[in-house]
Amino acid sequence: MPVLIRNDFVRYTVRSIPWLPLVLAALLATLIVAMRHGQSAALPLQAVSIALASGAGYALDDPAFEIFATSPRSMLRRRLERLAVVEPLVVLLWVVLLAWQGTAGSEEMWAIIAMFAGLLGLTLGIAGAASRRSRGHGGIAVAPTLFVALVLSTVLTPRWRPLPLGDIPGGWSPIYLRWTSACVIGLLVFLLSSRDLASRRP
Repeated sequence: MPVLIRNDFVRYTVRSIPWLPLVLAALLATLIVAMRHGQSAALPLQAVSIALASGAGYALDDPAFEIFATSPRSMLRRRLERLAVVEPLVVLLWVVLLAWQGTAGSEEMWAIIAMFAGLLGLTLGIAGAASRRSRGHGGIAVAPTLFVALVLSTVLTPRWRPLPLGDIPGGWSPIYLRWTSACVIGLLVFLLSSRDLASRRP
């Protein structure tokens, strides 16, 4: 019986994920690289990272959020199972597009990797918090929130940009550090937002 219940939950997880936004994000990312292939590597790969990260946020959308809130399976476990279905596909496509587009050198490649990790971490944090407040429909908040965050970061002087899309003082190391920090902060928000509803303090 537990095996049947587990299999049913896996089937529900796969079927309940809104695949359309993910497919559209994948098509957009592929189109970007196809149109910009052979040109400057950083800009198309940055756009690809933003598109795929925005689509990945829909993985946490769950139409049965309130129903499963009372189940023995914790919210964090349910969310991790949904991410286990989507995230490997997103990362695999990103790696394929990275290899197809290529980079100008190892430093730029690591910066793009750090940026993608930072965007994914932020996506999980935004989607996790928004899904909790909107009863399981937070994916739609990811793209506009990321866009606003990136625009606000660009408005600041290069020295103080938390989410750099270009060169900043100090070379490559500050870029790695800032995007890695963004990833860690996003994951912490995701974990905090994944606490079971019953465990909240009044």
